[in-house]
Amino acid sequence: MIITNILKGIGKRLSKTKSIHSGHQLGWLAEKLLKHKDDRFPKKYQFSQFILNYIRPYEVIKTYKEIFTEEIYKFSGANNSGIILDCGANIGISTLYFAINYPNYTVYAFEPDKIIFKLLSKNVQGNQLTNVILNNEAVWTEKCELSFSNKGSEASQIDATGTSATKVNAIQLSSFMSKFEKIDFMKMDIEGAEYNVIQDCANQLHKVENLFLEYHGTNAETEKLTTLLNIVKDAGFKLYIKMAADNLNKPFLEKSTGTPFDVQLNIFCFK
Repeated sequence: MIITNILKGIGKRLSKTKSIHSGHQLGWLAEKLLKHKDDRFPKKYQFSQFILNYIRPYEVIKTYKEIFTEEIYKFSGANNSGIILDCGANIGISTLYFAINYPNYTVYAFEPDKIIFKLLSKNVQGNQLTNVILNNEAVWTEKCELSFSNKGSEASQIDATGTSATKVNAIQLSSFMSKFEKIDFMKMDIEGAEYNVIQDCANQLHKVENLFLEYHGTNAETEKLTTLLNIVKDAGFKLYIKMAADNLNKPFLEKSTGTPFDVQLNIFCFK
């Protein structure tokens, strides 16, 4: 009887998991194999839908689950052509999701980190994705050269101090957006630069149907979050917000993580 009840409980949990996650599952064995890979050298992994070139397995596992299993970027798209902007494409898991699931759309992928961009290019070319246009540039408030903290990971970011020896080219995103009458989906995960960029893009946001914004900030910068939320609200978006990282267990006591970002939020904006 005890064994029967245990088996029933496992069955219920499995069925519940399937109902919650409608996308592609990362199997237990696949996750186990990925976890035990090194995080220093380029590697390849064959997923059911694509081949992925990567370096850091823990980043792959987390991102794959969010994008392909939970499908956090899934939107209702038409069958005809459309435009998707992937700002902060990293190695391209999000780019692959957009290109595979919206094959009639053109995906513009932006990634300034030169090390990461090489992997992004391999992933697009290796999977023969012809609807992706790659840009080895940062999205910013002007066309210029920027100092860049090149970490070869998801944490690479624009160096606000300007002291980094690494330089990257940047485009003015608002000018790029002005080329289009409509943008079906824009994803922005640019490690803290979103505060500046969204302000500069405010007069172009009315063209965007769906906007995913990952906010990075500190608890002392509440006005930045308020400003961003007001800008997207004024552009006609409705909002849904989820934690991207739960950094403080006791916020009333700890108040700050001592890291560059205390607050990381996934902000889903739709009309």
